[in-house]
Amino acid sequence: MSFKKSHSLICLALAALAPSAWAVTDIRIPAKICDVTAYGANGERQQIVLNTTPIQQAIDDCALAGGGTVLFPPGNYLTDPIFLKSNIRLKLEKGAILVASSIESSYRATPETKYAEAENGWLPFISVAGAENVAISGEGTIDGQGAVWWERWRSNVRANPAKRGSTDRPRLIYIRNSHNVLVEGVTITNSPSFHVVMRYSEDIDVTRTRIVSPPFAPHTDAIDPIDSRNIRITHNYIDNNDDHVAIKAEKADPRYPDGVTSNIYIAHNTIKGGRGISIGSESAGGVSNVLVEHNSFDGSMYGLRIKSPRGKAGKVTNITYRDTKMVNVGVPLVFSGYYKSAPENAEELARALAEGGFVVGDQLYPADSDPAQAFDAVKTPHFSNIRIINLVSTGKSKAAGYIVGVPEAPISAFSFENVKIEAERGLLIRNASVEARKFSLKARMGNQLILQKDGKLSQK
Repeated sequence: MSFKKSHSLICLALAALAPSAWAVTDIRIPAKICDVTAYGANGERQQIVLNTTPIQQAIDDCALAGGGTVLFPPGNYLTDPIFLKSNIRLKLEKGAILVASSIESSYRATPETKYAEAENGWLPFISVAGAENVAISGEGTIDGQGAVWWERWRSNVRANPAKRGSTDRPRLIYIRNSHNVLVEGVTITNSPSFHVVMRYSEDIDVTRTRIVSPPFAPHTDAIDPIDSRNIRITHNYIDNNDDHVAIKAEKADPRYPDGVTSNIYIAHNTIKGGRGISIGSESAGGVSNVLVEHNSFDGSMYGLRIKSPRGKAGKVTNITYRDTKMVNVGVPLVFSGYYKSAPENAEELARALAEGGFVVGDQLYPADSDPAQAFDAVKTPHFSNIRIINLVSTGKSKAAGYIVGVPEAPISAFSFENVKIEAERGLLIRNASVEARKFSLKARMGNQLILQKDGKLSQK
């Protein structure tokens, strides 16, 4: 296909991916106010007694009356998990802090709360399950008190290094089987694991929030859309340990032949520490129609990523990144069909490296002699129609990036337009065909381009 023709197709795809191309939340909450302090919740700073009962009673009463705003005046409100209902706005006024208890038994479901249990067997701190027309908003803070859980994880890993990747801890905000949900304005911090998760849900907005956790907090993804559609992630400030956004598609569904996760809009976000705006590692159900634009990165480990391994991968297509600025991003671009943790065993790692493999972060890439395997539509990583337009990356990057497909399904229809990257090392391409127009790459060491087996870049 000529570049002129492919460029026209890109323009058509971008038009289809305009933010107006899918629904936006339309939250309409009744006027009723249920102030949690009127139910007996106490926001004194030296809070010892849990506020769970009065807070949940305020939510339930508001829902029973047809909906309304559950209001938190300034104060510190310690509570076990709470459960939001349809037509409820949870509003945290400036100075209000909703503090998650760290009582482990409180995060195990009872028969009455089993419906809200997350996929890992824990109750989240705030559940939106089987609900619609729900908002979490205000200028206050939701604090997950994750330090206790992070140390629990470290203890488990010390005993068994194979548990390094485990997220066997509660989520902070979990939206499941729900639609028309808004998370706006609040600060969301110190989650035991992932901060905001949406699963089997549609028409969700996460906007103007601050999502922060310290760099030593393990597996604290900021926002994870999973098997969900019509998601908007805009105008947020994100500074965390793991993925800033992790778009996942865990299981194929015949109702969604183009992908169980689709129509994702990510824009105008300020990205600090963390591991990038990512797709994967699970993509077996298919991901399509993702537009990522007008985002700025400063000091993150990665920038733009697709990272799905054999066995958990599927079709990822129609992905557009445009108008992106990066400064001091460790590796600006990672698009890989390999996502495997480097071995803990030093001898095993040395053997893999001797065979021609290499490590990026904590992930091991095999040598380019890695043989092709049988293609499977819901197990083989196959990525196509990926566009990067108007990207500038400057500063102290270790490498420009990695575009590495698997030999049985090379990455196809990958294009750069008006892209400028400076880094210590160049761009590695393997099992991938890349077209580039107005592409500038400055590597301070070694080759600008490292073309391995079936890696191609054509400049126009």
